[in-house]
Amino acid sequence: MDPTEKKEESLVVEGYRFATIADAETARLEKKKIDNLEQHLDFRNIQNVLMVYNKAIDNRVFLTPLGSAYLQRMRNQLIKCGMSEEKVRPVPLYSTFSNKTESSGFIRKSLEARGVKPEYKGRFVTSVCINVLLAAAIGVLILLSLRSDLPTIVNYRTAIVNEYSEWEQELQERERVVREAERALDKNER
Repeated sequence: MDPTEKKEESLVVEGYRFATIADAETARLEKKKIDNLEQHLDFRNIQNVLMVYNKAIDNRVFLTPLGSAYLQRMRNQLIKCGMSEEKVRPVPLYSTFSNKTESSGFIRKSLEARGVKPEYKGRFVTSVCINVLLAAAIGVLILLSLRSDLPTIVNYRTAIVNEYSEWEQELQERERVVREAERALDKNER
């Protein structure tokens, strides 16, 4: 058997071809869970089926299309047994199927058809308010750095040179005082 055919076989589970071997393995594990549920779950007890169905959704037991299809079969069985559709939660899908954003024409038309209007005005006002607050914060930070005595990246060289100049002046003043004191001692000893 050709290695590419073997790899292709390892990606296929129950008629689904997965993109990665890890996804295919997840689907195989889900298939085992489904088989286990089929053997042990009494589908005549509708409350137990509903409880297992809700637990499977809450705990994200099924993530692949294989598991989603099984959840859909359970949901249909619950509705067929007399449970109202409002009481049976819809099957969640944990992946996206489009790379488009809300600004896309197709999605925008779809939202408008359903009566959902994106709130551009509110977004614009929020954006302007945030930008004004950020600009004010930057202005305050600049003012604080200009009025601060601590050296910043802008004036660190000047601050260090000034500090060394002050130390040099202090040292020269101390040396002058010490020399004067030595002279006074020398005069007193004579």
